[in-house]
Amino acid sequence: MMITEVMKISEPPYTNRGVTRQKEDLTALIDWCQITVKGVDVFIIIEDILRIPLSFMELHGKEKGISGHELIARFDNIKILKPTGNAQYEGFQILMSGSGCRNYENFLMMNKETWFDFLERVCRYPVNFPRIDLAIDDTKPYLSIPELIRLKNEGLISSQLRDTAENRSDRLKEDEIEAQGKTLYLGSKHSDFRITFYEKGYEQAEKFGKELNPDWNRYELRFRHKKAVRLVEELLKDRDVARIALSVLNEKVRFLQKPENSTVTRKRLYPTYPPWEELMQDVGKIKLTMNPEKKTLERTWQWLNVAVSPSLKLMDKIGKLDNRDYIRQLIERGQMNEEQQRIYEDYKKSFLLREEERRIFDRTYTEHDTDKESPYSE
Repeated sequence: MMITEVMKISEPPYTNRGVTRQKEDLTALIDWCQITVKGVDVFIIIEDILRIPLSFMELHGKEKGISGHELIARFDNIKILKPTGNAQYEGFQILMSGSGCRNYENFLMMNKETWFDFLERVCRYPVNFPRIDLAIDDTKPYLSIPELIRLKNEGLISSQLRDTAENRSDRLKEDEIEAQGKTLYLGSKHSDFRITFYEKGYEQAEKFGKELNPDWNRYELRFRHKKAVRLVEELLKDRDVARIALSVLNEKVRFLQKPENSTVTRKRLYPTYPPWEELMQDVGKIKLTMNPEKKTLERTWQWLNVAVSPSLKLMDKIGKLDNRDYIRQLIERGQMNEEQQRIYEDYKKSFLLREEERRIFDRTYTEHDTDKESPYSE
C-alpha cells in the first residue's frame, strides 16, 4: 500500500537511558515504531529511508528477531528484520522499541529532521504500519494511577474499550509491603487500540536503580494495523499531535465523579472527574518532542556498583598489603562473551555518533560565522 560531555566519576559511562526531562508538564513522544517496507533492499532502508550511515549498522546472519522474523541489521535497538516461516512476504520490517526511538532521534537531529520528516519520507515507499505508539509524559502529575484504578473498579468510567486490566508491583521490605508502581490497561492487548496508564517513575527506578521520581506518569496510546496507518495519515496531515491525542482520548474514555444529587443514575449524566477534565484541557497544548539517547551501560554499571564493587574494594586493599594488583589481573584474564562484545561495539559506534554530531555542529557554526559580513569590510 502506498501512502502519500563531562562524565561524573560516580556515574556510568554515558548513554543516558533515562529520558531528558522537559520543562513542560505534558510532552508527547513516539515510543514504538514498526514499519513494513516492500520492494526495496535492506541497503536502501538503511541509507535512504532511515538515513543511517551504513558503517553504523551491524549486519547479521540468521539471528532470532520477533515472532516469524530474523534479525539482519541493527544499531542498538534500531532493528531491521526479515520475515521467515509462516510470516513470509517480500519485504523487511523496521522495528524501533521505545529505546530504539530514542536512539533514532540522534540520527534525526544529526540530519536536521523531525519524526514528521521521517514519516513523510517513509510513505513515499510501499509501506504498512503494524504498530505505532504515542506516549504522553505527565510530570505534574495530573492524575493518580491508584485513583484511576479505584474509579474503574467502582464503575466510575465511561469507555468504548471494554477490556480492562490492572497490574501492581510490590516489594517485601522487612515487615511491610513497599509499592513499586501501578498500571491500568484499557483495551485488549490484541486489539488495534489500547491505552496504558502507568507510574513511569517507579518503572525507571526499579529497572535502572535510579532515584525514584514519584511525579512521573506515562499514558501510552497504542495503535496497530489500520489504526496505526490512520494515525500516520493524521500526523502528516497537519503535524498536530495534540489534536490527535485529545480527539482519541475524548472519544475512547472519560473518568467520572459520582454526583452529589443521588437522583442522577445515568452514567452519561455524571460529571467528569475533575483531574481528568483538567488533563483534557491541557492535552490540547502538547507538542511532539524528541529526547535522543545514546547507548547506555546503566544496567551493567548498576550491577557492578551494587554487587561487585565491595568485593573489588576488598581485593584492592588486600593487593596493597600484598603489593600486587589483583584488579588488573582480573581484567587481563577476563574474556567478553558475544553479548558483551556487541555492547562494546554499540557503545563505540555511539561514541562515533557523538563525534559526528560535534563535527556537524562545528561546521554549521563555522559556516554561519563566515556568512556574517565583517564590520570592517569595504
